[in-house]
Amino acid sequence: MKAIVGLGNPGKDYQDTRHNIGFKVIDAIADDERITIKKNSYNSLIGIGKVNTEQIILVKPLTFMNNSGTAVKDIVKRYDVKLEDLLVVYDDLDLVLGRFKIKKDGSGGTHNGMKSIIDHLYNDGFPRLKIGIDVPGRRENGSSVDYVLNNFSRAEKLEIQDVLPEAADAVECFITHGLEKAMNTYNQRQ
Repeated sequence: MKAIVGLGNPGKDYQDTRHNIGFKVIDAIADDERITIKKNSYNSLIGIGKVNTEQIILVKPLTFMNNSGTAVKDIVKRYDVKLEDLLVVYDDLDLVLGRFKIKKDGSGGTHNGMKSIIDHLYNDGFPRLKIGIDVPGRRENGSSVDYVLNNFSRAEKLEIQDVLPEAADAVECFITHGLEKAMNTYNQRQ
């Protein structure tokens, strides 16, 4: 089984923030594949279904961003997910808005959700899809924490609406054709 985990914060207050782009990608995949996402006892909203012939679980941790590792560890253990079959989708301040990148592994950088997952899994060897949220002037206009916890501007929302289907397609490529094909296909477009 492949697990696709979108990072974000639960609750209406965070629903449209930049930090919740991972949740948005999970929702787009669930819509595409007609998978129902519901609450479970593993600190997450989950949906189980198939993409082509591949069994998948879509995951939206409810532990808040900085504690995402707790939920991810539970899902990996409960569903016996191999690390190479775990794909984490999250916002990235080092990528420009509208771009995304698929990576095989790596550190959590400055992203607390990724740091938490790596700490709980004792491993950084799992694929990830990083979606850019940086815009010109962001670094000069306040803290990163304030920025990621604020909603997208109207213009940014339009740009993100264009990115979501392509990011969902990249995830579906990972599911059906593997990491290398997804990286070769979608990282080239960026």
